[in-house]
Amino acid sequence: MKRSLFLIGMPYVGKSHWGKLLAGHNNVPFTDLDDFIEQTAGRTIPDIFSQSGEDIFRALEHQCLKNLLTTETTPQIVACGGGTPCFFNNMDIMKQHGTVVWLNASIPYLLKNATSDTTTRPLIAQNEDPATRLEQLLLSRKDYYSRAHHILQVEDISLTTFDKILRHV
Repeated sequence: MKRSLFLIGMPYVGKSHWGKLLAGHNNVPFTDLDDFIEQTAGRTIPDIFSQSGEDIFRALEHQCLKNLLTTETTPQIVACGGGTPCFFNNMDIMKQHGTVVWLNASIPYLLKNATSDTTTRPLIAQNEDPATRLEQLLLSRKDYYSRAHHILQVEDISLTTFDKILRHV
């Protein structure tokens, strides 16, 4: 791997899951951008959202993405937050530094993962109907996600699927 690989997609699609698997499989570093943000801020993402608002969070997310790419000199696998590619010029930054893969999934798949996930995502938690909120988020983010180098349907992928992509990264 000569360049970094960025995994983007909706909440509950499995970006962190696949990122960890890929990093271990390819013996490269893995970074969960949300974890990096929390370490940098010294607060959880739900706390940042509730105390400072989404605009402050997005500015922090943008700065952390830039910092991550300037401090890491070796290629890595990065699991991005669901909204990361949709703000500032984050998608352009990711594309300049590596290959972007959109992990796409159906709303029922996301909902199934949401029910087994113990973390609450701020943009989902504030909504009484998670299915409707996920549909709204996907609709608002789809144009950004579709700018990825590769689009993979997560229900159909394996490490072999990624091996084909990583040969060219």
